[in-house]
Amino acid sequence: MLKQSLTALFIPALACATVIAQEFSPTHLHQPTLTPQNSGTTNGLIAVWPVNPQVVWACGRAGTFTVTTDGGQTWTAGVVPGAEALQFRDVQAFSADVAYLMSIGTNPTDFRVYKTVDGGATWTIEFENQNPSAFYDAFAFWTPNRGILHSDSVNGVFPDFRTTDGTTWQDISTHSRRVALVCQHKVGGTPGFARVDRISQGSSPPATEATLGMRITLPW
Repeated sequence: MLKQSLTALFIPALACATVIAQEFSPTHLHQPTLTPQNSGTTNGLIAVWPVNPQVVWACGRAGTFTVTTDGGQTWTAGVVPGAEALQFRDVQAFSADVAYLMSIGTNPTDFRVYKTVDGGATWTIEFENQNPSAFYDAFAFWTPNRGILHSDSVNGVFPDFRTTDGTTWQDISTHSRRVALVCQHKVGGTPGFARVDRISQGSSPPATEATLGMRITLPW
């Protein structure tokens, strides 16, 4: 009787697994249409940020950035003055005019945040690292003026910085117990992932501010 029951269970399970395998096989998956585009540069690109289906920014090696305002039909590339030897590892933009770039390099002061408000015609250094042990991996914004810059830990502390005005950056390493960044990917105004700002020290259990205005409790 037990053998018959196991057989009865095994057959539907096998049939279900077969159907799932077929659904996710390469022949059944919907493949997106990829269109090669001329980025306007031969330098390697590392990061990309779509503001909307028409405006997209990208950045990469040798201080390079590029932007399209017509959905990828044309791209305009440039090199940020003074950043020719740096890599731009992250980019976030809010329009065809306003964008932020995060750079890394071989020297501590090579970790910087640049901002443009005129479509890349001019750039301003808003942040320049002074911590010889910090390594800034990424930044994230939830409004054009509010963002966070995240580093690997140094002696058990994240030497992170935060801006609330889109211009000046404040050290928040002594105010946040742990920081988690999950970049938000937005195309056409549709949010993908929430981006967590910082743990609130006074809450129990610790809560966070997030991109979409939610309070999220994390297990750590």
